[in-house]
Order: sequence, then C-alpha cells, then structure tokens
Amino acid sequence: MWLLIVGVALVNVAVYTGVVRGEDALDLRKPNPAGQPFLNSTPTAEARSASAAAALVAEADDSAELPGRFVPNQGRKHTDGYPLKDRIPFCPEGDVQDDCYASNPPTSGLHLPVQGTVLLTDGNALKIPPDPGIYGFEVPREAVPHIEEHAGVYVGYHCVTSECTAAVEELTNLVSQQLARGARVVMSPTEDLDEDAIGLASWTRVDVFPASDYTEDRARAFMEAHSCRFDPEGFCSD
Repeated sequence: MWLLIVGVALVNVAVYTGVVRGEDALDLRKPNPAGQPFLNSTPTAEARSASAAAALVAEADDSAELPGRFVPNQGRKHTDGYPLKDRIPFCPEGDVQDDCYASNPPTSGLHLPVQGTVLLTDGNALKIPPDPGIYGFEVPREAVPHIEEHAGVYVGYHCVTSECTAAVEELTNLVSQQLARGARVVMSPTEDLDEDAIGLASWTRVDVFPASDYTEDRARAFMEAHSCRFDPEGFCSD
C-alpha cells in the first residue's frame, strides 16, 4: 500500500510540466503570438483587492444583454480535495440548494480547492484548478466553478455523432484563437451534458444547446463577454 501511495505521489510530481495533457493539448509555457504571456499567473494582493468590488457587481448582473442565461450565485465554498468521496450532484429542477449545482455545466457553488496536479481516476494528470487550455479528457465538474472563479470560461461538449464532432472541430479552432489572444478558456469533453450537446459556462452564466445549433458567432460572443468579466482574484489585472 505504501509503495502505491508513493508511486502515485511521484507521478503527480513528475507528470506536470506546464503542458496540458490530451491529444488536443496546447503548450501553455509558450507566449501567445502577440508576445504576451497567458493570463494564468498568481495575482498580487493588490490585484485581488482591486477586482473584488467589480466582481460583486459582475456576479449579480442579470442583464439580458449579456450572452447566456443568468444563474444566481451559489457561493464559492471549497469541497475536500480530489478525489471526492461523493460527487456534487445537479439540483433537481425547481429545488436549488447549496449542496448541488443549479446549472449544467456549473456556474458557481462548491468546488475543488487549489491542489496542484492530481492523477484522475481515468489515469490522466490534471492541475486543479485547470489552467486555460484545450483538454482531450474530461475535467471533473467539481473543478469547473474554480475555473470560473479564476475569471475563466468553461466549454464542454458530448458528441456521439459525426455531425457533432464536426461542430466541435470548428469550436476547437475558435477556442484556440481565443487562447492565443490571452482569453481564459478551458475546453474538454464531458458526459454530464446530453448527447450531441455543447455547453458554455462562466460565473453565473450558462448557454447549452444542441451541437446542430452551433455557430461561431454564438460561441465567440459568450467567450469574449465572459472571459475576465468575473475576476475576484485579479487574474486578468495588468
């Protein structure tokens, strides 16, 4: 048993090199084409303070002019570390509580704490919370609100048909462009969504639709509106 624990620990230390794992991975160690680093460094105390007031306004903004559906804030509490004994479920329709997610993908609420790199049950290594990037494996739903708390947008998809796969290929190219511009976006497959569905989520905003309804304008508008819109910890500050 001790040998197994030590072995997993060594894997967790050795496997993270700053590269997002997966067949569609992007190397976040490289600067973007404009020569600017990705906005994924730890913010200063001053940046956190300056962003806190603006974040309170952003999370309560239910304006119909913003892309996606408004979902009221469910808080920012941490769970225990990964792996969790019990997964955080989605709330039954009409019965929203603080111990479940009011939307799928989640838009706030309970989430995994900062853990560094962990070994997922599927064998992939993942930094918790994930850095911006495109992942070829599933990101646990419990990590999604932490992505959003760090000023990010989560892009999920669940494809079973070739038509959906074609739409996701276009979406992947769009996410790559957004990442190159410095946007804070995490993309991954997720079986939480219905089959052949795409889900875009940020803090208190969500847009889920059939892959057949995908348009570049729809996805771009969501990412550009919500990347860095809610930034309580100053990840997007200069």
